[in-house]
Amino acid sequence: MATTFSHFDRWSPMNSQRFLLVAITSILTACGGGGGSSDSTSVVATSQEEASTVTETSPAQPQETPRCAQTEYQKEMLARVNEARSVARSCGNTHFEPAPALTFSCEIHPAALNHSLDMATNNFFSHTGSDGLRVSHRITETGYEWSVVGENIAAGFPNVDRVMDGWLKSEGHCRNIMDPRFQHFAVARVDTNQADYPNYWTQVFATPR
Repeated sequence: MATTFSHFDRWSPMNSQRFLLVAITSILTACGGGGGSSDSTSVVATSQEEASTVTETSPAQPQETPRCAQTEYQKEMLARVNEARSVARSCGNTHFEPAPALTFSCEIHPAALNHSLDMATNNFFSHTGSDGLRVSHRITETGYEWSVVGENIAAGFPNVDRVMDGWLKSEGHCRNIMDPRFQHFAVARVDTNQADYPNYWTQVFATPR
């Protein structure tokens, strides 16, 4: 098991918006079926990779069409992620060759949505939910049986381009976006006027067993 944590804030005198980006990377491998895990301030979120399994569907999901139609921002985010993966790039000291395009997954989308809802509703910013659980548990609760999972989070970024630029400049987040092992992807953004930041973003990545 290897875990890397990095957190940074950035401030420049361009405007007075606050942004948050935090980066955490966890890599876990399963053993016999077990497993687990700009003027502005910026925080990029986590990247995690794990191998495991557990139970139950996640609560409080906003309505979605039976076909799990993607919103415009979700389509835009998927396109930006796959555009990033289509060319070789370095994430910190790690070089990545072009990686296969990801597919949007309705199955793992609740893991992204519920975490953004949790952060917005309970006014916190962390990969650990208010219930103490992490991305591996959230994806497991959707019923998706995974071999590797990852998560990026961010807060306060106004649109897809700004948040993707932030993530790609952060080593841990960039590595999640470029990881060739991932096959499936989902993203959720929740807007709020009752928390420290006006919106909370969560990207999740996964590959089935």
